[in-house]
Amino acid sequence: MTLDEANTKRLVLLLWVLVAIFYFYLSYDYIRVTMSDRQFTDYMQYVVQIAGNEQRPAKEIRELLLVKAEELALPVPGSGITVLGGGDSLNVGVNYDVDIDIPVIQRQIYTKHFEHNIKYQRK
Repeated sequence: MTLDEANTKRLVLLLWVLVAIFYFYLSYDYIRVTMSDRQFTDYMQYVVQIAGNEQRPAKEIRELLLVKAEELALPVPGSGITVLGGGDSLNVGVNYDVDIDIPVIQRQIYTKHFEHNIKYQRK
């Protein structure tokens, strides 16, 4: 094996390692966002059940959801939360988008849209 062949093989290996790191980072970012959204949805269900039982106002529900979204680092805008009805007819909807970025340069490569609609369920 000549020196040029060895250098070419090292370069190819380096490129494959960089591609693997790139895809690992994208996958990690996507999985992290999806897991945070799942936690947010569980919390949303909990808040809707409590708020429906206790006749809580829409403003309080919105504030609780915004605090939890901030805690989970989810970009949920206040305008993305819709609270309709109250008590037994409580219905809460949340819509937001999360950008999945390219590593290092932090440019958006993909936008994941989340849409949730939770209704109060009498137990």
